[in-house]
Amino acid sequence: MNRKRIGQWILIVSLLFAMVLVAGCQSSGDQPASSSQVSESTDKNNSSTSDSGEGTEDSDSGETQGLDPLVIAQQEWEISAHASSFVADSEGHNNACARCHSPKNWTPTLEDIPESCQACKFELPTPPVFIQESDWLHISCIMCHQVDKKGVVQSEVEWLEIPVLEEYASIESHSELCLKCHNTENVPEHGLVVVDSGHADMQCTECHSPHDTTTTCMNGDCHSDVLSDTDQILGHDNDHKDVSCAACHDNAGWDVGPDPETGIWTTFSPWSHEVMIGEADSILQSGTIPFSSHDIGLEVNCERCHYSGNPWELTENVEIP
Repeated sequence: MNRKRIGQWILIVSLLFAMVLVAGCQSSGDQPASSSQVSESTDKNNSSTSDSGEGTEDSDSGETQGLDPLVIAQQEWEISAHASSFVADSEGHNNACARCHSPKNWTPTLEDIPESCQACKFELPTPPVFIQESDWLHISCIMCHQVDKKGVVQSEVEWLEIPVLEEYASIESHSELCLKCHNTENVPEHGLVVVDSGHADMQCTECHSPHDTTTTCMNGDCHSDVLSDTDQILGHDNDHKDVSCAACHDNAGWDVGPDPETGIWTTFSPWSHEVMIGEADSILQSGTIPFSSHDIGLEVNCERCHYSGNPWELTENVEIP
């Protein structure tokens, strides 16, 4: 085989390899993009991270220092509740749950979509009763970020309002985005997020990392000194090590007590849900569920737990210096 023919074969093989590589790197839309798929410059990504309230806690240790912000976001997401959101109700149904817990799996009815979309005269499949856990897609990047035709995740946040139509809606703030799902009023056995008191004007992402979703009151520069050994605050001691901040600092007046599963003292969010039992009749179901209050204030009323005849056998009187 002459050199010209060999060169042609090398060129063909190289082109095929490049095509396979590009296809493999492109996002399918359901999974986070690779570390090379960044839509903006590093400076803009860092700026976006700062604006959203996200921090890179381990940057000083060298574990995340120098990593692409998209890689960091992917790593944080993988350990978050958004990456493990499979649920089913007591009847074994979960399509309605998927609307928030796995929106890409959610099959809406025509009544669930905007009237402007219905003008196109299309049909939607019948919603399934149950979605298998193996098919569950969780809450991935594309719910809050658009992905362009090259598979690049965009840094701006938007809301994938109608996943089956890939229809995004603009949002004004990070809190508005979070409340697309976390506005659980009148949803049975779900805690209600009502941010008030000292945090009323704060965005969700000023406390919660937007990708791993976790937070503590001691995050960042907020309340980092409240567990100081030298300047100890009443109630911030070893006797209260199993008491969450919300259990003492709740301003909403919710019930307080230990979580039956974890033993950690917390607040209990009230919930109610209207259940139709006929065309004209309904009943109202209600209850409480362990859930951290977001209506947090500075003042604390110790008598909410330390009262006469309390079921936990706590001391009745608290000496306040």
